[in-house]
Amino acid sequence: MIRDMYGGGWNKGNERLPFEEFCVLKGEIEGKLKWFYLMDSGQEKLYKAECLDIRCSKDDKIVSPELDCTPNYYNEQKYYAWFKFGRIEECDADEVKNYTYVKVDSMFVENHSNYEKFYGKRVYNIKEMIQQNRTIWFVRDYNENDDSDYEIQLLNSSVVEPHDFSGKYFETGSDTLLWLSDLHFGTDDVFKVKMAKETDVTLTEHIRNAYNDLDKVGGLIITGDITSHGKPEGFTKAEEFLVDLNRNLIRKLISENIIFCPGNHDFVRKNVRLGGSAPEKVSENPDSISAYKEFYGSIHNLNPNEYMACGRRLLMSTGRTVEIVALNSLILQQYKDFEGHGYLSDKQLEYVADKMGWKENVQTNSVRIAIMHHHYMPTCLVEQVDVKRPSSVVYDAERLAQWLAKYDIKLLLHGHKHQSFISKIGRFDNSNYEINEDGIKNIYVIGMGGTGAFNCENKFSTLTFCTDHIELKFFRIYADNTETDKCVQTVRIPI
Repeated sequence: MIRDMYGGGWNKGNERLPFEEFCVLKGEIEGKLKWFYLMDSGQEKLYKAECLDIRCSKDDKIVSPELDCTPNYYNEQKYYAWFKFGRIEECDADEVKNYTYVKVDSMFVENHSNYEKFYGKRVYNIKEMIQQNRTIWFVRDYNENDDSDYEIQLLNSSVVEPHDFSGKYFETGSDTLLWLSDLHFGTDDVFKVKMAKETDVTLTEHIRNAYNDLDKVGGLIITGDITSHGKPEGFTKAEEFLVDLNRNLIRKLISENIIFCPGNHDFVRKNVRLGGSAPEKVSENPDSISAYKEFYGSIHNLNPNEYMACGRRLLMSTGRTVEIVALNSLILQQYKDFEGHGYLSDKQLEYVADKMGWKENVQTNSVRIAIMHHHYMPTCLVEQVDVKRPSSVVYDAERLAQWLAKYDIKLLLHGHKHQSFISKIGRFDNSNYEINEDGIKNIYVIGMGGTGAFNCENKFSTLTFCTDHIELKFFRIYADNTETDKCVQTVRIPI
C-alpha cells in the first residue's frame, strides 16, 4: 500500500479523451470504489490501482492539483487529466486476458483511431499492448462466444514513432523476402484464409507446402489487389491471413518488414460511367479509399500519406542492403468504364525519392526495388480491343522509366494482369551529349501473376539476396489440390 498520489494521463501522440467522457467517468468514480489497471511497460508488470478522483480540463492542459503528491517526473508537466490513486497492488499479468479492446474514436484529436485491428479482440498479453505505443486502453469483459482470440504481432514495438519511410535499415536476420500479389480476399476466396475444413488447405499451408524454407523468410511484399472491390471484409481476411502466416514464421512480420501497394480492387470504383470527361483523383473521393486506409493503419499504425506510398530499408543476413519503395499507381479514380487504369504522377515520384533520401545520394551500393500494381509494359499478347477501354499500362510509363533509371532502381515488381512476366529494359541518360554502352541502366521488370485470383495460375515468389545476384523463385499452388504445389521457375538477376 502506498500514499495517495496524482499521476498525469492522456498526453501521448494524438490521444485525448473528450471532456464529456471524462465527466461521465468522474461521475462513476465519485461515491463508489473504482479500480484501474496500470501497466509497467518496462518490466511488463500489471497493477490494480484505486482511483479516488479525476481532475480534467476541456481545452487547456493543467498542472497537478496536488504537487506534493505527484512524482517528480510529472509535477512540472501539464496534462488534460490528472488521476488520484490510493492503493496500488501488483496483480497477475494474465488478468488482461479477461478483457476485450473497445473502440473509442472520440478519444483521438482527429476522431479516428489507428488501432482498428485490435478492437473486438481479446487482450492477448501485455506485450501485445506495449507494441501499440499508446497510454490508455478502453476495455470490456471478454465474451468467448463473440470475441476473436489470437495474438497480434505485426507491429514493431521497438519503433518509437510509426513512419511511412524507414529512417534506418531494419535487420531481417534473413536473406529472403516473400512476394505475393493479387490476393483478392473477399466474399469468395480461391484459397481458405484460416480454419480450413478437413478437405481444404489454407493459403498459408499452400505456401508452406510449396516453399519448405519459411524459416528463411525475413519480410513480405504485396503488389496490390489485396481484396476485391475495396470491401472491408476482404481486408479483415487479409489481416487474418497475415496473423496466420506469422504463426509459421520464425522471423515475424512487423511494420518494418512488410511493404505493400494498393491495386485497383483495393479502392471502391464509382458506380457510374466516366464518359468523355477526365477522371477525378482518388484523393477527391475519400469514401473510395477508406477501407484501404484502415488496413494500412492497422499494419503500419498510422494513416497513409496523400500518395499512399511508402518505403522500407532492409539489411539482409548476407550484408546486402535493400531499399524498397511502394508506388501507388491508383492516383486516378476508377469507374465502370475506366477500371484498372494506372497513373503515378510526377509529384508522387519526386515525393518518394525525396523521402528516401535518393535526391541527395543517387549512387548507392543498396539494391533498390520499386513495386506497384499496374504493369509498366504490356504483358498480354493482345489487349482487349474496345474503343471505350484504353489499354491499362500506366499512362506515364516513360516518366516512370526515366525515374527508375535516374535513381538506379534494379527491379520493378508488379501484379495486375494475373500473368507472370519477366523482361529487362535498358535506359540511357538522354541528357548526356555522348551516349555509349557503359552509360546504360538495366532495369528488370517482373510481373507476379496472381496469388489468389480466379481463372489463372496461382503463384507466389521468393527473392533471395545472394552476394552477386538475386534469385527469384516462382511457385505454382493449386487451389483444387489436383497437383502438388511446387517451384516452376527460377530467375537469377546479377547485382
